[in-house]
This record gives sequence, structure tokens and C-alpha cells, in this order.
Amino acid sequence: MVGAASLTVLFMNSPSSSRWLPLAVVMAVWVPPMIAASYEWGHGEYYNYGWFVPPAALWLMVRRWNETPGAVVNPSRGIWWSLLLLVPWFMALRILGYADPSWRLPMGLSGATAAVVGHLWIAKARGWRVSADFLWITLLFLSAMPWPSVMESGIVHALTKSVVTVVSEIFHLNGKPVEVMGDRLQLHSLTVEVTDGCSGVRSFQSFVMATWFFAELQRLRVGRTVILLVCACGVAFLINIARTYALAEIRFVGGEEAFHSAHDPLGLLAFLVSGLLFYWFSGRLSETPRRKLVKTVQGR
Repeated sequence: MVGAASLTVLFMNSPSSSRWLPLAVVMAVWVPPMIAASYEWGHGEYYNYGWFVPPAALWLMVRRWNETPGAVVNPSRGIWWSLLLLVPWFMALRILGYADPSWRLPMGLSGATAAVVGHLWIAKARGWRVSADFLWITLLFLSAMPWPSVMESGIVHALTKSVVTVVSEIFHLNGKPVEVMGDRLQLHSLTVEVTDGCSGVRSFQSFVMATWFFAELQRLRVGRTVILLVCACGVAFLINIARTYALAEIRFVGGEEAFHSAHDPLGLLAFLVSGLLFYWFSGRLSETPRRKLVKTVQGR
């Protein structure tokens, strides 16, 4: 929020202040939650994609704001005073974050505050319809925030259990009596452990983030965005099953040394294949309206 004051002075002295000042304030309120979340980006297991989110979201915000028609309403003094009241709130959350950088409650409250204030501010400046157009960008910002620990552990456990169960069934179909022992796959005396990092949660989270990015980039509507999200999660899950099956097969046939040698390359290959499929799905969803428009013009 300290950045908001400096941005205010800068834009108030600029000829385009009435146009760009509201957007600058919205950007400023997202600074505290992004700073708080950066601890997890650098030290957490699942959120290293978070470094991509702030520059991407800021670029999309400027792009959306610049392309949105309509006059900007100058905020009243009361709105400015209410915004200044957020300064001690963000400072208190930041102090709690300094006490325990991994504590997710202050991060979550900071992100929720930025989301609500940002949409209220845009609605005040340009109306609720324009504010709603920034939904995908808000979700993109929030995707960089760590999930509540209970939710995260529950998703990791569910994904791990699902991957282990499906892979064991595939082995059974291929005639190998692989048993499930908790989070491990066991064939006779050989064991393969599916750790939390191999559950697919990283791909799941990164593709959820990518869904909001491409939804805004390609101006997808809600229905198409939901389809893209489902496809992204499905692709991430299926590719991770294929990776886990391949690693288990290598462990059972080639031994532990071959398993460790193939672990990282197969992980990179799985991510690249998932990314290409996601990009293909997003492209198909965005190209459909254009093709219909071309056919309509040709028909005339």
C-alpha cells in the first residue's frame, strides 16, 4: 500500500491520471499478497510457477484496461479514505507473515482483500460489467497464492491414491500382480513409492493457473473456460499416470539405477507433452468462433 501512495502522486501529475490511476491502485493492492506468497514460490514444493504470475497478470490488466471502452469515473474522497484504511490491515498481515512466513492464513486474507478491493475499485471507476471482465485476471493472481493446508494435503492424498490405484490396475491388465501398499506399488520384493511430488499435484496446480491465463489471453467465455479447465486437469492426470506406470515398469525390469536415471527425464517429458496438449486444447477453443464467422461471411 505504500506503493499506492507513490503511484497516486505520479498519476495525479500526469495528463492521463483519470484513466490510469484506478488501474494503478488495483495493481498496488496486489503487491502485499504477492510479496507474502513469494516465500512459497521460493521454498515450497508446488508453487515455483508463481514467479510467472505477477508480470503476466499485470500485462493482462493493462491490456484489458486499455481495450475496455467507457469513461473513467474519478473516485471521491471517501473512497480514498477507505482505501487508506487498508494500510494498517495489510501491515498487520505482513507482520504475521514475518513471524511465520509459511503461515497461510495471513497470505489468504491478504489475497482475498486484494481481490475484493480490486473489483470494487474497478466497479467504482468503470462499472460492475467491466469489473466482471477482470475475473480471470483475479483468479490468475489467486492461483499463485498457496492453498489452505487442509485442502492441499487432501488433494495430494486423493491424487496419489488415484494414481497408485489406476497404475496397479494397468499392471493387472498386463498380467503383472502388482499390489498396492499404501502409496507404494509392490511386485514381489520390488517396491516403487509414489511420493507427494509424483502425485501430479504440481501439474494440476500449474495448469489451473495456465487456464486462467489463456482464458483471459484468448477472451474465453465461462463455458469454454470450464471446458479448458476440465481438459487441462484431465490431461495432467492421464499424463502423470503414464509417467508413473513407465517409472514403475523401469524399476521392476531395469532395477533401481535405471529408475533414478529415468525419473527426471520422464518428468520433463510428461510436462512438455501436457503443455503441448493444453496449448492445443486452448487453441481449439479460441479458434471455433473465428471459423464460424468466416463461414458466415462466405455464405453471404
